[in-house]
Amino acid sequence: MSRFQHILSYLLFALHILLLFLLLFQEKVDIPIGFQTIGRMHPMVLHLPIGLLLITGLFWFCKQEFEGENFPKLFRFLLAITAITASVAALMGFFLSKEEGYTASLLTWHKYSGIVLSFLCYGLWIIYQPVVKTRIFTPVLSLSLVVLLVTGHYGASLTHGEDYLFPDNKEETELVFTEDTPIFEAVIQPILKEKCYQCHNEQKTKGGLLMTTLAGLKKGGKNGPIWMSGNALQSHLIERANLPLDDKKHMPPKGKTQLTPEEIAVLSAWINDGTDTKKTLKQLAVNSPIEAYWEKNKKNQSSTTEVAYDFEPANEQTLQKLNTPFRVIFPLANGSPALQADFFVRQAFKKEQLSELADIKEQLVVLNVSNMPITNEDLKTIGQFEHLEKLVLNNTDITGENLSSLQGLSNLKSLSLSGTKQSKSSLAQLAKLPALNQVYVWNTSLTELEVNEIQKQFPAIHFEKGYIPTDTEMLKLTPPILENEDFVLSKPTLISFKHPLKGVTIRYTVNGQQPDSLNSPVYQKPIELNTYTILKAKAVKAHWYASDMVEYVFFKGKYHPKSVELINQPNPQYMGEGGSTLINLKKGDPNDFKNKAWLGYREKPFEAFFTFDKPTPIQSVMLSLGRNLGGFIFPPTSVEIWAGNSKSSLQLVQKINPTQPLKDGPVRIEPIEITLKAGNYSFIKVIARPVTKLPSWHNGKGQPGWVFIDEVFFN
Repeated sequence: MSRFQHILSYLLFALHILLLFLLLFQEKVDIPIGFQTIGRMHPMVLHLPIGLLLITGLFWFCKQEFEGENFPKLFRFLLAITAITASVAALMGFFLSKEEGYTASLLTWHKYSGIVLSFLCYGLWIIYQPVVKTRIFTPVLSLSLVVLLVTGHYGASLTHGEDYLFPDNKEETELVFTEDTPIFEAVIQPILKEKCYQCHNEQKTKGGLLMTTLAGLKKGGKNGPIWMSGNALQSHLIERANLPLDDKKHMPPKGKTQLTPEEIAVLSAWINDGTDTKKTLKQLAVNSPIEAYWEKNKKNQSSTTEVAYDFEPANEQTLQKLNTPFRVIFPLANGSPALQADFFVRQAFKKEQLSELADIKEQLVVLNVSNMPITNEDLKTIGQFEHLEKLVLNNTDITGENLSSLQGLSNLKSLSLSGTKQSKSSLAQLAKLPALNQVYVWNTSLTELEVNEIQKQFPAIHFEKGYIPTDTEMLKLTPPILENEDFVLSKPTLISFKHPLKGVTIRYTVNGQQPDSLNSPVYQKPIELNTYTILKAKAVKAHWYASDMVEYVFFKGKYHPKSVELINQPNPQYMGEGGSTLINLKKGDPNDFKNKAWLGYREKPFEAFFTFDKPTPIQSVMLSLGRNLGGFIFPPTSVEIWAGNSKSSLQLVQKINPTQPLKDGPVRIEPIEITLKAGNYSFIKVIARPVTKLPSWHNGKGQPGWVFIDEVFFN
């Protein structure tokens, strides 16, 4: 034991000299990355000295219950372990304190009290040997226990909030939102509260960013403002959310509850709309993703009661089969058998996707097909879902002629027809729906006078006209809606646009340039396309701000391979549908790289073999690539095309080095076309190499980039 005590005395002395040195020169100390990792073990180690010191106190004040010569040896050993663990915990805590994100005053108190506690434990060990000085030991032990409570209190306040030990038991005032409530308070702030406040609050301002107050949000953190009004893609908030989950800068961090794609779309729409914190709910555009999210999630606890349903829940396997990237089925509440179905991406919609819901028609209570190409004929299918209580048909292609097909929906309470072609006679067909009490007719062809007349005719139904701006008020238009479903041209194809607001002019370009409000062609009839085209469009109207520009890329492939073989497998997170992903003519969504239409490569290059039935006069190869610079998705550094008529003896026929971006840019699908030497080829191998190190201007500088590809076309 004497040798142990001898070694221990030197170790404890060295640890406390180190603690004292770090404390005196803490402003000049720069903690290496390896020691930062050790510091993060502080929460795991700190429980040891807490428990040991409490046991030490218990043993000391009850020492009369213990007899024999072994008690002093055991007690001395206990003091030694307590002193060691206290000093190690204090040292790890110091390393952890050098990371940003903690309230300065709380951190200071916790750090100093923790180091004082370590010295007190060291002092207890010294006092107890070789001769016990009881008169000194008891007060020092009592003081140590008091400092332990103080240190623990400040530690809990750092991680759980200042009111953790003595919480404020006042009931939180229930929030009731009206149409005059700011969008920020009703929609944006609740998302931030659920997903961001845990790391960016008054106690833990990670990255110097306080998000619990509007002033803190506007100020931003160490990287500057978290949003750039009018430009979501270059806003830190959206950039970080779009990073790969395993990236250390991804927010919220891996292991925390993540933002959903719908929430990211809502935050992006709000930022693009100017981040106006005073704009109210009644000013929302009817086809805005914010409006759709609000309608889906709004809650007024004072007037809402949970509805009990007596039908059986749907089969779990059926729900798994029906859920796709473009159709989501989910329960209205936890444990409820009632279901809601939402459809996404107009171009991906197929009529059979609607009829497939017959498998859950007993449980389907809410159906949202906003912006889908739903026609009058489809209303017959919808009319079979007899338990529907809410139906959203905003910006669909219905004209109102077949609204009578919905007369079998005896439980329907709410019907949204905003942005569709309606008339007084079409709305009169709704009078036979016994439970209907609310109809939304924003941005329809109905005049305000006509809506007032039909309201008088059917007083039991409230017809919501929506927000009507004054003559002096300028609002921003929503972008034009593309009606086409396919982006791969197999023949000359007519491309159609529409807009839900009357009197809107659509300006467009097909030469890759930005459309302007004065000189670009006016969309008057469908545009015929028969080759690779970048189509850009925006909506303009007098006394309105022009909409954001929308961009669509149309592809054409003349020759179709017989088969494709992936030489290198994609990253396990982005496997798509294997090799067939590249030739199945299913285009990926640039806002959803987790979609199965994409293959993602990072650790190794994309490399694939394409086989044709016979030698084919291929003149060019076009890769359809994703681009999201904030999400580390860059153009490849090089693309190689190997070709020949024998798989074992291919020759390099072309190699290009795509230009790398010098700054951030929009999320989009970006094609790369490679022209080949003249010849007939039966086999083609394509290699696209990801960026090995992101450029210095990028937030992830030095890290590897991604290559995402959804199709390869041969012409």
